[in-house]
Amino acid sequence: MSPQYFRYLAIDLGARRIGLAHTDLLRTIASPLETISNDMLWSKLDQLIQTNEYRAMVIGWPLESDGNEGRSVDRVKKFLISFTKRYPSLEVHKIDERYTSKEAAQVLIDSGTSKKKRQEKGRLDKIAAAIILQRYLDHHN
Repeated sequence: MSPQYFRYLAIDLGARRIGLAHTDLLRTIASPLETISNDMLWSKLDQLIQTNEYRAMVIGWPLESDGNEGRSVDRVKKFLISFTKRYPSLEVHKIDERYTSKEAAQVLIDSGTSKKKRQEKGRLDKIAAAIILQRYLDHHN
């Protein structure tokens, strides 16, 4: 594969579930990938990073509405320490994740997703991860 073609991976690190998203190979569009449980995180990341052309990871940075770091920042910081040790060749980018869950819920409503499907656990998490990643792309490409 040509060195100009690679993907970004995004993580929405929740307390109960983790949303994953990634870009196309030209890094123009973010797409929801899947939602996983916290205990599956490292095995899933190993699988993704070994089988795809990822060069960077974008993670949601949990800020409060006033712009200050939220109480979830410590969990994300701890994760980032482990991530950079495990995958030292991948760049890490943090992006403000404020209101991404609300945006994800609105995306589901706007797309005509039924109320029953909108309430399925995990559906919002992967869409929120895609929104986080698209925010990054919109501001850095």
